[in-house]
Amino acid sequence: MHMEQPQHQPVNTSLTLADWIFLILVALAIYAVVLLGHEAYKDGMKTEVTKRNGEQLSAWLTEAGANRGKPEFDIKACAAGQAPGAAPAEGPTPGTWGACLQHMMTKTELKDMVNPFFGEAPQFVAACVPTDASLTGMVVLEKSIPTPPGSAVPVITSQLVDTDPIDQKLQLRVSVCDKGSYAIKIAEFEF
Repeated sequence: MHMEQPQHQPVNTSLTLADWIFLILVALAIYAVVLLGHEAYKDGMKTEVTKRNGEQLSAWLTEAGANRGKPEFDIKACAAGQAPGAAPAEGPTPGTWGACLQHMMTKTELKDMVNPFFGEAPQFVAACVPTDASLTGMVVLEKSIPTPPGSAVPVITSQLVDTDPIDQKLQLRVSVCDKGSYAIKIAEFEF
């Protein structure tokens, strides 16, 4: 008995068209993941800069709040004990938040703050609203006013506006709007 050895066909090891298409698709998928990761990183860094803006503002207001009732406090626009006076020919009324804000944003280190999403000075808004993309990187500054004892709501919170008097101590809260215009609470303090 004689057995015949089966003949083996040589195996083709070169890449076929299907192999090349698969490799190109994998390379494109890797590129897309890297690109999306890089964009997410850039947005995360912008959010961190926005948070630092809020922290810088909180630190300045906290320090000023601790000293603004003292007679030697040299920033008259933000000093306590000054009832709002008559408005000068130009500019905000002395003794109000508008005068203090104008001083802060033009004559202190806060003037260099930049909204990283838009490349301009951050604006103060009433609230972060996720459906409004124009609020990205903005600052929310709210005042808390206590209600009478026994009230169902212990405090009322509202936006600090230019005409609000700052002659007495205020409870403030600073928040910033992230990329999705969601609020990130930074700090609560007395000013």
